[in-house]
Amino acid sequence: MLIESKTKNMAVYEKLRQNIIKGKLKPGQKIVIRDLAREFGLSETPVRESIRRLESDGYVTFTPHIGAIVSKIDVGELVEIYLIRIALEALATKLATPYITEKDIEYLNHKNSEMEIAIEQNKHENLGGLNRDFHLRIYKAMPFPRLYKMICTLWEAFERSQSVFSYVPERAVKSVEEHRELIGALKLKDVDLAEHLVREQKERTMEALKRYTAQNS
Repeated sequence: MLIESKTKNMAVYEKLRQNIIKGKLKPGQKIVIRDLAREFGLSETPVRESIRRLESDGYVTFTPHIGAIVSKIDVGELVEIYLIRIALEALATKLATPYITEKDIEYLNHKNSEMEIAIEQNKHENLGGLNRDFHLRIYKAMPFPRLYKMICTLWEAFERSQSVFSYVPERAVKSVEEHRELIGALKLKDVDLAEHLVREQKERTMEALKRYTAQNS
């Protein structure tokens, strides 16, 4: 019975966490325990315990007389992590470009097509994961596993960056176009252009998130 209870708690926790990361639940949005319990077909107890864990992880904040709301994005944390990511991911792209294979190009084209389909279907919550897979495939090609691991750790440290396409949908179409340019540079083995394109894309994404956060603070 205890194991079943823990399993329910984890299922609710993970579903809510993913909804926050993907932007289905946006900063400042209220989380109604009664509605969630009904949605999951559970009592309110496992839902409440899951929200407590989300609060300890920084995804949720309890506000007096309001209840649980999705935590707002910390702009300082956002900027710091993005500045580090921009530097490391531009470097990783530069180092990976000479090692990109035809198989890698096929994969990148496929992921970019999946992003286009998600945009057409208005499923912006799926774009963050697809975008992450796209970029990590590039970095994986370089012969520097320590740098690759550092980048993965930074993506995990600020998972809510994946929700940019839900917060700022106009970035989605632009990102697909930017990916096409990047794929072209990788095919040509143009190290400097590939590095430049990734740096610019990350900077645009950071600025879009900063604007969204400022407008919704």
